[in-house]
Amino acid sequence: MNLDYSSRLAKSLAGLPHPLREIQLASYPDLAGYTRADIHECLQGQGGLFLAADMAKMLNLSPGNRVLDLACGRGSTSVFLARKYNVRVFAVDEFQPESVLQRPGASQVSELITPVRADARQLPFADEYFDAIFCMNSLFYFGTDDLYPPYILRFLKPGGEMVVGSPCYRSELPADAPEEILLEFPACFAVHSPSWWRKHFENCREATVLHADFHPRGVEFWEDRVKFLLDHQEISDMSDGKREMIFDILRMLQCDRDGFVSHFMMHLRKRMPKTSRSAATVGGGTAGPETGQP
Repeated sequence: MNLDYSSRLAKSLAGLPHPLREIQLASYPDLAGYTRADIHECLQGQGGLFLAADMAKMLNLSPGNRVLDLACGRGSTSVFLARKYNVRVFAVDEFQPESVLQRPGASQVSELITPVRADARQLPFADEYFDAIFCMNSLFYFGTDDLYPPYILRFLKPGGEMVVGSPCYRSELPADAPEEILLEFPACFAVHSPSWWRKHFENCREATVLHADFHPRGVEFWEDRVKFLLDHQEISDMSDGKREMIFDILRMLQCDRDGFVSHFMMHLRKRMPKTSRSAATVGGGTAGPETGQP
């Protein structure tokens, strides 16, 4: 069957409340020298390095800090963090984190980046090993059960910080939510509101949540990503998965006129212990990760 994807796309775009918005590179001085391709290529989800740059600014990073880039995908965020902040980044992903060293600019900071292939629920690091944890567009896949906040926080030093950026809903998803806003079914049911994520981490009593709110460009991230993809490839030349993802987002944007589906950022700090801990770590642990890094 010969499908006229161009006509379908034109109809979808005509149904939007306004033309797709593009985020201007000039709005992000921290990304000077980057192209729009650098911002978006090899990154899953929306926001790209625009979202990463805003997340990173929330952290008080210093050169030499150890940063866990949790579920980093192909590592573009890891390269950005190492280049911008001169921190030691452990690029952790379940699938091919080694590709981080192939990202543009990685050769300049390769000594600062350690790829680690690991499940986000079975991390090979010592307790309190990291100064900061960075997690973009992925926590809802694996971090929604009640035991995950205390688990991930055990790898953070007391006083260390964690930042999360991700898709979100304005409030919790109602039972009668229209099908048009249910992106990436069934993972969409693991997406939550900023207030849900705040409570999720505060409940473990090991963190102080400093910020959990919508990103001011939260809806615009959806539009900017789609516009980039359409500007760089004909819709008919895309893979079936990418093409249908674009149509799904456009359908959501047509339906969601008041920004129910957006993006948020959360910034938290691990609390200092009330009493000093013994030198021994409960459950054991090594001086560093199993990768042999000091």
